[in-house]
Amino acid sequence: MLFTSALGGSQVSVVADFCYLYSSPSFEEVIEFEGSPLKLEHTDTLSVIEDDGSTEFIKVKVEDKNIEGYVYRYYVTYNSPSQEVYPVFNGRVTKDNAVIYDLNKEPTTYRGKNGQGIYLYAGFSGKESMNAVAIVLEDGTLYYGFMDTKEIAPNGVSGGLITGLVVIATCLTIIFLLLFMKKKKRH
Repeated sequence: MLFTSALGGSQVSVVADFCYLYSSPSFEEVIEFEGSPLKLEHTDTLSVIEDDGSTEFIKVKVEDKNIEGYVYRYYVTYNSPSQEVYPVFNGRVTKDNAVIYDLNKEPTTYRGKNGQGIYLYAGFSGKESMNAVAIVLEDGTLYYGFMDTKEIAPNGVSGGLITGLVVIATCLTIIFLLLFMKKKKRH
């Protein structure tokens, strides 16, 4: 079993919108505080008393209320909830050594690599000279800045391809209609 001493006084933070504290390692009995169920809010920090990893619950202490109980393991994290949240990438760098610009659109020493994932946090505009991006640097930090539109591309199907397919489908429909009408006139 892991106890607080073994965990070095570990703490967990609530990552769910809210959760309850239970009197046993189950969902059966919610602990009450001042006549209401004790509701833990997002980012609340709890001291870990016991976590042996064998159950779905962690025994914790709510320090400011001096109450011990169990919290559902998947509603908390040993990591700080204020840690950097990495976005789901929706674009990519299309050129090696692509310059990354700061928020004032001044060049930095940071560079992107061909195929590297980026997050286009203001969407993608092919008409703009630069697009706002979030990119993970070599040291693992998330950097917000801009990149040259010619050196990046959104993931997924391009608008030009969709337009082309619509035009082709429309042309084929017109051709088939003309052929059908021509055959009908002969009969």
